[in-house]
Amino acid sequence: QLAGVCAPARSSASLLLPLLARLSAELAPLKASWLGEGATALHRVWSAVQFLFCTAEHAPGLDNAALFGDGVSLAGCLVLHMLGQRHAFDLHAFNAHVLAVHLAGGAPADATLDRYLTRVALLKRANEAAFAMLEALGSCEKR
Repeated sequence: QLAGVCAPARSSASLLLPLLARLSAELAPLKASWLGEGATALHRVWSAVQFLFCTAEHAPGLDNAALFGDGVSLAGCLVLHMLGQRHAFDLHAFNAHVLAVHLAGGAPADATLDRYLTRVALLKRANEAAFAMLEALGSCEKR
């Protein structure tokens, strides 16, 4: 019995793969309405949600990241991955554009902007980690 307990887990022991399969089935009826290039495309809506996520401050030192952690970002990245919109999101993300302009030296220093950019950089790292994990599991077309 000890050998069975100490043995490495099988790759089929993952709880995430059945979740992804179920989520894919649940998203199938909504896929057509969330794809495309219009204002209702999920990658554009999620870009706006993340912008609002980074700009909201509830009290000094208390922002959405402190209240909700990385769960909101992980959920959005999961849906974007399942719909195959990760690259469209990366291309059209407003936060990424503002960060790139700032890094290129195009924005003056300001305390409010600095707090926003710090949040954007943290959220960008969380998004990249989530997408890397999801892509390591495989392509969304396989499900």
